[in-house]
Amino acid sequence: MSKYADVALPVPLDRIFTYAVPPSLKQTVRPGVRVYVPFGKTRRLTAIVVKTHDDRPDGYEIKSILELLDEERPSVLKIQLELLEWISKYCLCSPGDVMKAALPSGLRPDNVANNRPYKPKTERFVRLGAKAVTDGNIFVDELFDNRQTAQKELFLKYLELAGYDENKTDPQPVTRRHLASFSRSSSVMNSLLEKGLLDSFEVETGRLPVFSGTTRPPLKLSSVQQDALDKIRSAFLKKNVCLLHGVTSSGKTEIYIHLIKEQLEKGKQVLYMLPEIALTTQIMHRLQNVFGNEMCVYHSKCPDNLRVEIWNKQTGPEPYGLVLGARSAVMLPFSNLGLVIVDEEHDSSFKQEDPAPRYHGRNTAIMLASLCGAKTLLGSATPSIESYANAVSGKYGLVTIAERFKKTEPPVIEIVNTAELRRKKYMKGIMSPPLIERISKALEERKQVILFQNRRGYTGTVECPDCGWVQKCDCCDVSLTFHKNRGEAACHYCGRRYSLPPACPSCGGKEFRGRGYGTERIEESIKNLFPQARTARLDLDSAKSGYETILTDFQEQKTDILIGTQMVSKGLDFNNVSVVGILQADSIISYPDFRATERAYQLMVQVAGRAGRKDSEGVVIIQTKQTDSMVLKMVESGNWQDFFNNLMQERQLFNYPPFSRLMAIIVKSKTAEKAERAAQEIAKRLARLFGHERVLGPDAPLISRIQSMHIRKILVKYPLDMPINLSRKNFMQAASETEAIKGLMNGVVLSFDADPQ
Repeated sequence: MSKYADVALPVPLDRIFTYAVPPSLKQTVRPGVRVYVPFGKTRRLTAIVVKTHDDRPDGYEIKSILELLDEERPSVLKIQLELLEWISKYCLCSPGDVMKAALPSGLRPDNVANNRPYKPKTERFVRLGAKAVTDGNIFVDELFDNRQTAQKELFLKYLELAGYDENKTDPQPVTRRHLASFSRSSSVMNSLLEKGLLDSFEVETGRLPVFSGTTRPPLKLSSVQQDALDKIRSAFLKKNVCLLHGVTSSGKTEIYIHLIKEQLEKGKQVLYMLPEIALTTQIMHRLQNVFGNEMCVYHSKCPDNLRVEIWNKQTGPEPYGLVLGARSAVMLPFSNLGLVIVDEEHDSSFKQEDPAPRYHGRNTAIMLASLCGAKTLLGSATPSIESYANAVSGKYGLVTIAERFKKTEPPVIEIVNTAELRRKKYMKGIMSPPLIERISKALEERKQVILFQNRRGYTGTVECPDCGWVQKCDCCDVSLTFHKNRGEAACHYCGRRYSLPPACPSCGGKEFRGRGYGTERIEESIKNLFPQARTARLDLDSAKSGYETILTDFQEQKTDILIGTQMVSKGLDFNNVSVVGILQADSIISYPDFRATERAYQLMVQVAGRAGRKDSEGVVIIQTKQTDSMVLKMVESGNWQDFFNNLMQERQLFNYPPFSRLMAIIVKSKTAEKAERAAQEIAKRLARLFGHERVLGPDAPLISRIQSMHIRKILVKYPLDMPINLSRKNFMQAASETEAIKGLMNGVVLSFDADPQ
């Protein structure tokens, strides 16, 4: 009987492909293995088998699998296949898109069979050659004449390094690199090899890091931490998901460590997710001190060859017990998962934007745990409204820590009216006198300072002072950000870089000025105001050259003032910070999005939480023109419950999450007219299927053209209880009906964004 395999291919087509299984592979092709298949007339691609069966498809010629790439064991586990299928359905993307996001590129070569982008790490060794032994003995003096002193010395050095003595005729291999270090010329080693006195061979050593330090048991918890741990255990007896709502610096990480220890002792695996790659370095050291080689770190910035080796270890007989990683770690294979921890669960960095699949790491982690029969712990000082609503409704467990570790006082929050100070001409650039005074005092007391500005670069725009001309991107509807360090302007949406024009294209003026403050300009201002202070900048630009060094230097107090974007807000733990400055709170508050208030509150509370940790008193200066803002008042009071209740009333009134689910439909075209027409047509069909009151748009977003593509956006609020298969059917029906209109979708790109952030 013929056998067929349904496979997922790395192509943007929303379907599974069926191939015939050759007789020679019938016993070995099974779900999860990678196979090599023909695609189209000339292409050869790596595919993942998702199902095998005996039903021959009708209507087209069936091609055969060319080669099995996983002979020993599948690269993708059964539960992973279920998770990838769920992502594909929930996010309305192709199985191939999910496959490309999940597998390291080294496991999916796309062109020629046996062309392995993954290259194993090897080490060349030398061992005793056959011609060096006579009747089971080594007679060194007989192997060399009087002119071969250098060869003889190197051979004797090999015997020494190999642990040889007269009673042992099987000396151990030695690395060629180490032995060669004892010779001045490579020709000496080559002569020994050519004579057969030594033999060279290669060993695959791998790249998996090895922890060589001494591990310690977890630290003893405080009574408050122990109480929270006990409540989490109790919650897990009844609920699969628990939210740990602990104020900043309440010691949540140490609670996580105790829970991880319990799971590893049961032989279970743990996935510990963080929103920012920069966070993994600091927490990695804390975890390694306890768990040593039981853990690994996995994220998209790891070298691809290392990601392949971690992946292969996870499918093997001795996988890592603990995986610490960012969003992409949720795609790793887990054979015995017991617990998933999603720290800073509110953070929007858990959401993948482009390309597809546009999945949310937190929601995907909850689904992974569900498939594995594991528990999920969500942790945050500022939970997402959706997660907190699930907790107070009883869907999740809820555990609260309302005080900081060792009962240290929360930082004092001072709101500074920059509009008034600027009117009186007291401001020094972007710096207010109260902030300057606080920084001076901190430096005198050998304390550290963090300054937050949610914009990188030097200035936000470059303009002509005579006519107001602003330099903009040729491909995006956005003004360019000037980067003084590079001497050029850049578009932060498409990445293009521009030189300043020699003269204004509008009026011919020769002078230009920058408007706004980016982190580069603030760093320059701080160096002028405090020339004795050691400063550093942490943003997307500086992180490319080594965020680990920047954070380590600040941790070790080699830096006095750290200036940064959102990267400085995400759970970093510094003991000596006494002052935090939020330089332009208005840029956070004034954003036209239903989540803007929530995001602003979370960001400011998280940034403020970097101050006054451990035994250091802290103060937070928030500079703003909107001193009567409701968000600022809530941040100042620290009353989370009131803030949550206010937002819930607002969300319920307008039927936003957590009272509905959201799906964004993004329509793109090189002409605005085409994008608008296609968006209008699909919106009509969505309104018919979901109801007019549930469909918003189409509208042009704030940035309505990116990479020469005009954008229109439709937002659908669909019911929480609508089955995933029904919602998917409706969305796909609206899309297919629109695509059926002749000529309408030519040159139009349609994509879906589930749970847009």
